[in-house]
Amino acid sequence: MSFRRLHQAIGAASGFALASALLCAAHTDARAQVQRTELVRHFTVGGQVWLPDDRPAARVRVRLMGRAGINRETVTNDNGRYEFTDLPGGVYTLSAQSLSDATLASAPTDADTSRTATGQLTVNLSLRAPSAAPGARTGPPVVSVAELEQRVPAEARKAFKRGLKLKKDGHADEALASFTRAVELHPEYFQALAERGQLRASRRELAEAEKDFGRALEVNAHYEAALRGAGYCKLEAREFARAAEFFERAAAVEPLNAGTHLLLGVANFELGRREEARKSLRRALEIDPKGAVRAHVHLANLLALEHKYEEAADELRLYIDAVILDPELDEMRKVEARWRALAKGK
Repeated sequence: MSFRRLHQAIGAASGFALASALLCAAHTDARAQVQRTELVRHFTVGGQVWLPDDRPAARVRVRLMGRAGINRETVTNDNGRYEFTDLPGGVYTLSAQSLSDATLASAPTDADTSRTATGQLTVNLSLRAPSAAPGARTGPPVVSVAELEQRVPAEARKAFKRGLKLKKDGHADEALASFTRAVELHPEYFQALAERGQLRASRRELAEAEKDFGRALEVNAHYEAALRGAGYCKLEAREFARAAEFFERAAAVEPLNAGTHLLLGVANFELGRREEARKSLRRALEIDPKGAVRAHVHLANLLALEHKYEEAADELRLYIDAVILDPELDEMRKVEARWRALAKGK
């Protein structure tokens, strides 16, 4: 008895904030076929958190609250980046707060998924002390260690920061121009190259995005945002082996990024590396059960391909019970029932 279904929605990512992709792929073995089916898109919201002195805010808490009752939390990585994946459409409010100094917090910032056609929104947050009025200076700018080692010209860094603000405010064209200006002033500005690559990827300009990520990695071969971005481009091009290599390198740099492990799991699944895929998807769920909840769907498909229909149905049920808004839930319930019937030999 055959069945028809495969939900393959993945959130990228971007430590960096990349477009959420819809991948539909066929997987066949001797007894079962899973045909391509397009999913309604889910969204990814991510970005950068800055300290009052303009340094990346590592290991601070970021909260996301949705008007439909969705509430999530995560902690920024060592580069001050965060990401929430597999979000249904809607309006969300984001805020950040230091875990070591509760007085340092950002102003609440809204993210509206209706403002993007790509599935990815970038929201950058700045921590401020209570006495710091909006726009007030808190001291001289402090560059990151990587930028200091590069000796980034002041004008290039200014253009880069302006690009981040424009990107946060949803002005993609102006942000792209600012990142380009930063790169023109300092061609080895790998942070600006990666940010421009992310913007281009979100606009489906994948060839240009891949060039930016490649140039960034020529300067800093261990820059996690560029590694994930390069992997995403390869995944979109269905070059799954190369995509997996980039995601593995990104995971080595930032092992606690659930989005990277989720993407690595998808790449390995496409390559037929079922055990590696299973391990990566499980790891994503261990790190961020809510943010990586979509991994349950991939695990369910993997188990179904192995004709472990009862386990596949149980995995799919975990996703169904965890989400609130997903247009595909009714169809998923039908698939679950079909798998349970197959498990009973009906």
